[in-house]
Amino acid sequence: MRRTRILITLGPASDDPVTIRALLDAGADAVRLNFSHGTVDQHRETCARVRAAAAEAGRTVGVLQDLGGPKIRIGPLEAPIALREGDHLTIEKGTFTGASGRVACNFDALFTTAERGHRLLLDDGRIELKVVDVGASGLSTTVVIGGTLESRKGINIPDAALQVPAMTAKDVDDLRAGVAMGVDMIALSFVQSADDILAARAVAADAGAADLPIVAKIERPRAVDQIDDILRVADGLMVARGDLGIEMPIETLPTVQGRLIRAARRAAVPVIVATQVLESMRHDPRPTRAEVTDAAHAVDQSADAIMLAGETAAGRYPIRAVSTLDAVIREAEQATHSAAPFDGQGGAALGRAHGVALAEAAVTLAARAGAAAIVAVTEGGKTARMLAALRPPVPLLAATASAHTGARLSLVWGITPLVAADASIPALRHAITERGLLSAGTAVVFVAIHPELGHDGSNFVRVERL
Repeated sequence: MRRTRILITLGPASDDPVTIRALLDAGADAVRLNFSHGTVDQHRETCARVRAAAAEAGRTVGVLQDLGGPKIRIGPLEAPIALREGDHLTIEKGTFTGASGRVACNFDALFTTAERGHRLLLDDGRIELKVVDVGASGLSTTVVIGGTLESRKGINIPDAALQVPAMTAKDVDDLRAGVAMGVDMIALSFVQSADDILAARAVAADAGAADLPIVAKIERPRAVDQIDDILRVADGLMVARGDLGIEMPIETLPTVQGRLIRAARRAAVPVIVATQVLESMRHDPRPTRAEVTDAAHAVDQSADAIMLAGETAAGRYPIRAVSTLDAVIREAEQATHSAAPFDGQGGAALGRAHGVALAEAAVTLAARAGAAAIVAVTEGGKTARMLAALRPPVPLLAATASAHTGARLSLVWGITPLVAADASIPALRHAITERGLLSAGTAVVFVAIHPELGHDGSNFVRVERL
């Protein structure tokens, strides 16, 4: 079984029922709905298609709602603008349709933060401007690095820190809509501190989903500096290399990625590596050698999941991109087993010391008994996540009666969700063999860990034959 999970983004190239099913068959474990684009109604329909395709495939597939956050963008343009070095471009407050020499932006913090001499990076850094004057109506800039500017492209200010909350009014409305449509987890964009996570959790609780997992997207240098505090309250981490690689010196990005993954591992928090993993497959049928090496490196670093964005949302080869990433991950996992399990610091977040000890005992017992798998009997997913943090050398099944719990575990390393109404050992033995997960007669380790040792006598670790 492949251990590193694959998260895909659905969009115009992939949100029809036939393609969604093909993407699941190719290896996708969870899907991302990018609320920076599209409407709530469109995402609601896509979410329903994912649920239908997963049921048809007999799979448990997580749905991640990615909130847009306070992303700075220019407004619409009459036509793409060709910018050359030395050209003048004015960025004005407003929502008008821009044209040559003049574009709109309705993000107020841009105009209160940018100063003369600051760099503005547009379209993921492809275009660079320099602020030469700050006026009442906007910013006057000159082009340092030119290119073709299209509508709604993003703006980054690497020379300044924007003092804005991670959730906009639109994000609040979108989160409420996501809860109503039944998403399994959310990704919060442009997180800068633990307070951003707590604010999003309050909105989710008010919408009736207090336990909705929140993945912190790390896109700004301040978040890197605050990572330990963020990990204490977040349920997952995404190394969002797009904006992060623009907001900080590009040469530091590989080091920062490693640092973030290690921090998440220490805290036993699932971590996703994202952005431009197989970027060339947006238009080419094969990835570059460097992209393949990058994906394999994420496996070596023991990331829980790898995300495809434009490759599957808008690319020409979405299904091939997933099958390619699946093959790369499998090869990388065969070549190396991710050691360096969490060092115990994450135990406080997942459970008490006795829980960590029972999880370690289950992994040891599986090795000594030659078990083919460990089956975590879990209600909310903590037991399964605790075991996954130990990176056991055998497959890990998470048996739960909750479809939401199963879906929420779909991005955790090594876990195959097993949703079953009856979580008794005899029923689980039957379900595992009936679904073809393991063969009859196979030895497995069953483990259940509850918050209080001996609660209802339900804590156990034991070997059973299917």
